[in-house]
Amino acid sequence: MRRSRWCAAIATLLASLGSVAIASPAHAGDPVTEARARLEQAQQEAAAAANRYENTIAERDQAQADITRIEGEITQLQQQIATLRSFEAQLRETIAERAADIYRNQDVLVGVEAFGDDPELAGRRRTLARAALDADVQQVEQLRKTSNELEQAQQQLAQQRADLDRRRAELDGTLAQLERDKADFDRKVAAANAALDKAKALDALAKQGTPVMGAPVLSAADLANWFRTTGSKARLSGGLTIDGLAQLFIEEGLAEQVRGDLAFTQSYLETGGFSFPGGGQVSPDDNNFAGLGACDSCATGRQFPTARDGIRAQIQHLRNYADETSRAANLTNPPSPYWYGTDAVVAARNFDTFFAKGWAPTWEQMGKGKWATDPNYASKVLGLYQRMSDYATSV
Repeated sequence: MRRSRWCAAIATLLASLGSVAIASPAHAGDPVTEARARLEQAQQEAAAAANRYENTIAERDQAQADITRIEGEITQLQQQIATLRSFEAQLRETIAERAADIYRNQDVLVGVEAFGDDPELAGRRRTLARAALDADVQQVEQLRKTSNELEQAQQQLAQQRADLDRRRAELDGTLAQLERDKADFDRKVAAANAALDKAKALDALAKQGTPVMGAPVLSAADLANWFRTTGSKARLSGGLTIDGLAQLFIEEGLAEQVRGDLAFTQSYLETGGFSFPGGGQVSPDDNNFAGLGACDSCATGRQFPTARDGIRAQIQHLRNYADETSRAANLTNPPSPYWYGTDAVVAARNFDTFFAKGWAPTWEQMGKGKWATDPNYASKVLGLYQRMSDYATSV
């Protein structure tokens, strides 16, 4: 179809990325096995975090149960102390009355003895009165001692409760951190699961060739995050970011059942890392991310009014190369007027009669006149994609 263009600029780009961008890199191990091992490690860490969380919950609940128990014991002690204090007060009143009676009756008893009443009986009365008074005093002292002991026990329980309150507060703070840790490990498990799924999908594709058609394996975030590791400086028009550009590739690819992640990779190669170093054939303002219309003898490539228009034309053209049954009537969006023709009828006819329809259902078949004249075109695109997939599955 067309050319080998921007040779020097692309050669420089590939050299900066290393030989891995030209040929599929050798792996130290099976990517699926490595991804599964990372998943198992993340699961173990998540399980350990969950155990720490559950153990702390149990300790906090036990502290609360102890607090409730101690509060009950303190309430009982308070009731017992109140009862003892009331009994003590009653005894003190009794003692006061006995003492007053003894005092009042002292002279009376002496007078009775003087008049010949039985002194022995009077003496026994005094002795009994004093014995009763002494017994009451001893009981009061015992009550006081017991109530003091209960108050000390109450103070000790209050100290235990205060200690438990502090411990419960500490555990509440620990739980907050453990909840954050648990959520973080859960996210890591989810990411590791996603990486394993990607590794499995990539492994399956590698065994049967890399189809142009199909759903993307890498997400827009994977593509944009990988781009930021390359050191490339994107020159995009209209305030478009690399994140927004990657999302456009995924959206347009899904619309026409073309793998947008690989189309992004192709564009990275074609534009020199979206820096457009092509000597004037295509510029950022052209929104031409695949060198459409550019060739060895062409002054300029095709121009598109927006990035979405340029990507849509690229995606539809990739589908034409990959799907021998592709027809304009089966497209989600009409054939690009900026690539296939401004007249809708003409554009549909040009799309339907494309001479190379179905020539390259896999990316391994690209190049050597299919999309590009470069015989190493496919290995360059796939080498870059391997770097992206390695990054995306490394978590």
